[in-house]
Amino acid sequence: MANGAMTFGIALLLYCSVAISSCSQATSQPLPPPSPATPTLKYIGQWGTAGNGPGQLHEPSGIATNSLGDIFIVDSGSAFISKFAPEGKPLLSFQEDGLNHPQSVAVDRGGALYVTDPVRNSVFIFMPNGDRYLELRLRTRPAAGNVLSAAVGDDGLIHVFDQHAGKVFSYTPRLRLVQTWEPRETLPGAQHFGPLVEGPDNFLYLGTPSGGIMKLTREGHLITEITSGSTGVIWNPGAGFAVWNNCVFVMDSDGRMLHIASTADGAGKGDIDLAPELGQASRQAPALAASPHGELLVLDALESRVLRYRITF
Repeated sequence: MANGAMTFGIALLLYCSVAISSCSQATSQPLPPPSPATPTLKYIGQWGTAGNGPGQLHEPSGIATNSLGDIFIVDSGSAFISKFAPEGKPLLSFQEDGLNHPQSVAVDRGGALYVTDPVRNSVFIFMPNGDRYLELRLRTRPAAGNVLSAAVGDDGLIHVFDQHAGKVFSYTPRLRLVQTWEPRETLPGAQHFGPLVEGPDNFLYLGTPSGGIMKLTREGHLITEITSGSTGVIWNPGAGFAVWNNCVFVMDSDGRMLHIASTADGAGKGDIDLAPELGQASRQAPALAASPHGELLVLDALESRVLRYRITF
């Protein structure tokens, strides 16, 4: 009987050992990542005054925000560069000699402004108070209808995309050229890329001629291409798109429907009709910007206004 008890005890120990080992192996398996939540938008208001004076919108062409949520708009019609509080109060407006065709604007983490002028083939750099700091002139030939866009990383590198040249030029803060690369090397034969956007994840995003958006390293290596993935749906990233919280926001070709996709794998996250606020008429796709405080800003050039939406997950 003693031998039987001993045999039972050994069997019990072996069973417990196997069970514990199995549990240990089960709990050591990595858990699958949670599915990203689907973002939604809540309309919270609009602002803007039509006109060609300081703090007014005549032909607004570019929009960006700083870390405080202030909004910067460049106006190709009046050549004004204006700063607004989030609710639309004008805070600063200025013009600059030689900068007659402002097209796009970017803001670095220190609040400096980078304003492109494709006619002059330059990027004007301004201090946060509007004082001119430097002018970066590209060594490429100006071309009618060209598109220039600038993106500035946390490391201070200034990336400028010249659509006519089909190249991205990267400069140090002292304006020394450190690298040049061509997006058409990623998509051979393609033309008319743009604009170039620096994401909060420190990757570069570039619109493609087919309506997609490429996620790239700072050296131009493709990580993933974000596309609509839906038959009959055509994005228009060329007007300007926004990247925020692992999502990209881009307008439809009719200028009324907003599309949201994941920056991780390009998966669609939702489509939102902005026609109730923008209006039912087709229009040029509005430029977009995302505030660090979770607001999507829609620059409706047709009506000289900015629409504000709260992004929630």
